[in-house]
Amino acid sequence: MKNLAKIFLPLFLISLAFNACIKEDFDQPPTCGTDPKLPVTTTIQELKALRTSAAYDEIKEDLIIKGVVVADDASGNWYKSFVLQDSTAGIVILIDQADSYVNYPRGREVYVRLKGLYLSDYNELIQLGGFIQQDGTVGPVVNLTDHLVKSVCGVMPTPKVKKISELTVNDVSTLVTLEGTVNFTATGVTFADAVNQTTTNLDLADCDGNTVIVRTSGFADFAAETVPSGGGTFTGVLSIFRSDYQFLIRDLSDLDMNGPRCNGSGGDPCTGGTVPTVSGVDEDFQSGADNDPIALDGWTNAVIQGSRSWQFKAFQGNIYAQATAYNDAAATMETWLVTPLIEITNQTKILTFESAQAFYTHAGLTAWFSTDFKCDPVAATWVPLAATLAGPGDANYAFVPSGDIDLSALIGQKVAIGFKYEGSGPNDKTGSYQLDNIKLGEGGNTGGNDPCQNGNPPLEVATLNEDFQSGTNDATLALTGWQNIATEGTRTWRYKVFQGNVYTQATAYTDTAPGMETWLITPLVTIDAAKTLSFETAKAFWFHDGLSIWISSDFECDQATASWQPLNATLASQSDADYAFVPSGNIDLSPFIGKSIAIGFKYIGNGPGGKTTTYIVDNVKIQ
Repeated sequence: MKNLAKIFLPLFLISLAFNACIKEDFDQPPTCGTDPKLPVTTTIQELKALRTSAAYDEIKEDLIIKGVVVADDASGNWYKSFVLQDSTAGIVILIDQADSYVNYPRGREVYVRLKGLYLSDYNELIQLGGFIQQDGTVGPVVNLTDHLVKSVCGVMPTPKVKKISELTVNDVSTLVTLEGTVNFTATGVTFADAVNQTTTNLDLADCDGNTVIVRTSGFADFAAETVPSGGGTFTGVLSIFRSDYQFLIRDLSDLDMNGPRCNGSGGDPCTGGTVPTVSGVDEDFQSGADNDPIALDGWTNAVIQGSRSWQFKAFQGNIYAQATAYNDAAATMETWLVTPLIEITNQTKILTFESAQAFYTHAGLTAWFSTDFKCDPVAATWVPLAATLAGPGDANYAFVPSGDIDLSALIGQKVAIGFKYEGSGPNDKTGSYQLDNIKLGEGGNTGGNDPCQNGNPPLEVATLNEDFQSGTNDATLALTGWQNIATEGTRTWRYKVFQGNVYTQATAYTDTAPGMETWLITPLVTIDAAKTLSFETAKAFWFHDGLSIWISSDFECDQATASWQPLNATLASQSDADYAFVPSGNIDLSPFIGKSIAIGFKYIGNGPGGKTTTYIVDNVKIQ
């Protein structure tokens, strides 16, 4: 019996020790491991440099990288992937494992045996995967133990500190803290749509007016949380989609945004030191993505009651603004969409817009103006506008013109236009209202697109030197004396910003209209001596030759009635790298001496037909 007890005692102690070793919550990441000390042959920066313009690049050498996991899928904002970063760069690793944070949590060092893996990019985001799928894209790493070797729990890299304007492709897939105070441009909205589990883009702004996208999955565990209304510090992992930088949040502990916003207030929907003021408005909402909260430079999208705000909506290629209480559980819903302040000069200012309704239940839309608006719709004094609004007699989604609303009585003042939606889901006041094509300009001039006013001749200049630096990202191009018109479809030329440079861009990407044609036409230029034309073009994601350059010597405001001749200029082509600017060469305009000429940049495309190449123009000069 004593011998038996002697046998049982060690077994019991061993059992206790074994149970102590395995007594863990297996839903939580493991603590630490051991470092296998594999020979590291390559940095992540060197690995990413192996990426070519081909569909994918197979790694055939025995290469090994090592890094620290800086983002995992614990919060649901990443799926079957994690981000690995070393001292040189970071990269997204696709893996065939859900809840991968259990094995590859933030802070864990991981070695990657690269031989047999594949490099690819998803709209400029370089990724590492494991095999080629049937559609030619790269799939996730499947044989994890063959390629991923866990090491110890390392020290989390210190985030890079950058201004929004300083972000570069070298920062993509790394941890970044934005320098200074930043705030979300929209307030009262959630990070994403947790009900429908759809991804949402929101704009984050600094105190210099620079913005960057924050993209959140509808599956993130914080998707239903309301974004901070204040300002402060933001940390996230930088990503990229085509030419647009995007931040992804790991979890809300990376945000410390309970302080004053850039203008010194807390929760104020305005950004910058003063209320934004403009000379005119021309907003067609084409820069938005379906279901995203409206976030436009200088505009206020405020939730007064409930939790819903104005959203971008897309239908048959057109994007507009919409508010609705349909399926809303809140007892009362009130949301305002307010323009920037518009300076009413001593010239006639005419306001026009279009409204529509769907599934009418109540008169939920009203239009107002205010001369004392300072970011908060509740604190402002509002006067109703005598505008025609969509009503119960109109067909669903049929846009109704507001009529011309003369604001000349407000000369010398700054005016904000406010669109208020009120509804109640529980009380069946759930009708949807839509807004589009909000324009306020001088005698019908909506921000500079049409240089000819009331029969006046077009603007005429002696030289031209346009670098588009005055524009705001994603805004419709509007320059004094220039025409920016859609001759087929609804899209026009827009300003775009990339790495601090502003240019103009046209694209049929994601356009559902059967055809797209847009012209960008310069002011008239007097050719009184030998002069040359020069400009730069670039392309991105080539599918077709969509850009052509034309000249007219009889242009008088109407593109359709002018005679146009093609110009022999060097244009960006399929063989050029994306976003690489190509000089046009010097184009001799001597044959037009004694005449006044206009230069037209014509883009044609077709979204449904796959003709979606993006074309870019910059530095247009006639000297």
